[in-house]
Amino acid sequence: MTQYTSQFDTSLKAKHFLPKYWGTWSLLALLFVCSYIPVSIRDRFASWCADKLYPAKFLQKRKNIAFTNIGLCFPDYSDSDKDALMQKNFRSMAQIALSLGEIAFRSQSFLHKRINFIGEHFVKEAEQSGNAIIFLAPHCYGIDFAGVAAISARGYPLSSMFKDYKNPIFDWFVTNYRTRFSRLHEKGALYHRSEGLKPCIKSLRDKAHFYYLPDEDHGRESSVFSPFFATEKATLPVIGRLAKLGKAVVIPTYTSYNAKTGKIDVICHSPLSNIPSGCEQQDTDLMNQAIERVIAENKAQYMWTLKLLKTRPEEGVKIY
Repeated sequence: MTQYTSQFDTSLKAKHFLPKYWGTWSLLALLFVCSYIPVSIRDRFASWCADKLYPAKFLQKRKNIAFTNIGLCFPDYSDSDKDALMQKNFRSMAQIALSLGEIAFRSQSFLHKRINFIGEHFVKEAEQSGNAIIFLAPHCYGIDFAGVAAISARGYPLSSMFKDYKNPIFDWFVTNYRTRFSRLHEKGALYHRSEGLKPCIKSLRDKAHFYYLPDEDHGRESSVFSPFFATEKATLPVIGRLAKLGKAVVIPTYTSYNAKTGKIDVICHSPLSNIPSGCEQQDTDLMNQAIERVIAENKAQYMWTLKLLKTRPEEGVKIY
């Protein structure tokens, strides 16, 4: 059985305890405290903070990006529709942000109770059939809860990719909580994006599943254009290759914070039986269709503030 070693170093150094980082350490201490506050109290506080901060000027740039994305994807949305969606979006973001400490500091059994894992039988069926799994997980605020608390904490070996955070303390914190349960297994790891797809394919062949975030804009040269709601999106055309070379099934996965139950709903859908199709463009289109379906279940939890549509089919067009 192969254990893969990634090429990045997120270990703490003496310089990371200098005063310039004390603010970050204070934030992590706050997350630790929040992880033990009753969920109902924490959620009400998060919603109150979100509603108070929503009109703030420092958020205007991100809101403009979100309004642009929503307008392109849903041209029938009025300004009030966009605003209502983003107010819900911001509340969900605040509630999940104050919950993040749970992934790092709370027990495995606690996290099991926090997750409502819908469709886990698709995961078990794939494993029983001897298949590796590509969890197709578009950017929603609860993505770490799905990867860590739902999948890895339940004993499913998992690999994924990441890119560095600018703050090395946060980089250390996130990397450690993302790997806290995968370190207990004999396979699976966290890879830096600069390492490419090769280690992920090796992990898939070793039956370590891959948590794949497919919806970032990587630019014109690396992408093909594929329909995405009412617009077109520059999309990496790699899902078919990953599924074929990794001998894996593709399971669309979405995470929503359920404020009514106080739990995180991690929803796995049935595997996409038509990927790989043998056609790169067709596989990419089928993937985006699957992403649309899961986002449509709860649009308010998707990361509309990302520059998802920066690369346009018409060269030279700037929308942000």
